[in-house]
Amino acid sequence: MTDNRRVTPLTEGAFLGLMTAVMGALAIYFFPVKFLVDFIWGIPLIILVKRYDLRTGLLALVTTFLITLVLAEPVISFLLFIELAPLAIVYAILFKNTDSPGVTLTAGAVVSVVSDILVILGYFYLAGEKLIPTEQVLRTQIDQFMDFYVKMGMDIKQARLFAETALKMTVILIPSTIAVTSVVRAFLTYIVAAGVLRRLNYPVSGLPPFSEWRLPWYSVWLMISGLALSLLGDQYGLTSLAYTGKNMVFIVIPLYFIIGLSVVTYIFKTWKIPRWIKILIIVVLAVNFSGSIVLLTLIGVFDPLVSFRKWRKPKE
Repeated sequence: MTDNRRVTPLTEGAFLGLMTAVMGALAIYFFPVKFLVDFIWGIPLIILVKRYDLRTGLLALVTTFLITLVLAEPVISFLLFIELAPLAIVYAILFKNTDSPGVTLTAGAVVSVVSDILVILGYFYLAGEKLIPTEQVLRTQIDQFMDFYVKMGMDIKQARLFAETALKMTVILIPSTIAVTSVVRAFLTYIVAAGVLRRLNYPVSGLPPFSEWRLPWYSVWLMISGLALSLLGDQYGLTSLAYTGKNMVFIVIPLYFIIGLSVVTYIFKTWKIPRWIKILIIVVLAVNFSGSIVLLTLIGVFDPLVSFRKWRKPKE
């Protein structure tokens, strides 16, 4: 009886392992689909662990790795696993043993960032790839940007200054860009995994409604610290300090923007604002997109301190 009961999970694990390996090979050979594969690759493992146990999931993961080695180049296959497998394992364990979306998402975000750092180091040491462009590549890109801005009617000196500044900031913000990308992958993987598990009739606690998303009051120190480090570094010529501060600011800005959007959503839902005014506000925000980003980010920065959601509704 025991052997018969184990046939089903092992067979299912082998099948899902094969399916995951094929997805990984697609991500390697057809780069445009990698974004999609990034947040669905670990779903089979999460399902297996939730349905059976961690041992079955790990056996499927080993199967996936071996098949991927056959389908793709070994170094790239190894780096793909370093990038995606840790997040899948952590989510599988937490979906199995805890019912806290906050804990699961936080752990997933941390693991995803660490995995991406390891992958970058792997590309550098194993594949010989360089993260930061060479000076020759940067100069070529600056010339291309200059041509573009000059064609738009910008003065050539202005165009060179603008292009050099933009490319310099791009290089400086590589670490924070990696961190933000990793967190987005962790979030999307969580959303997809939770949705699939619910469709399979497994109880999974959902995130709070978007209009209720908020940050603790002390989160404002992230922005303050980032700005302070950036200003001090620029003032006293401490390059590493300035770069650290700029990356901190770049990481928290998307968080504050999302919270600001959440506040506006809450006001739209709870205050009885005429429909035409809501439409007008949305159109104005869409037309002045860059200004809207700044406004919503500022709302998100101050919300942990003043709690806009506690403001009294206007009298009807």
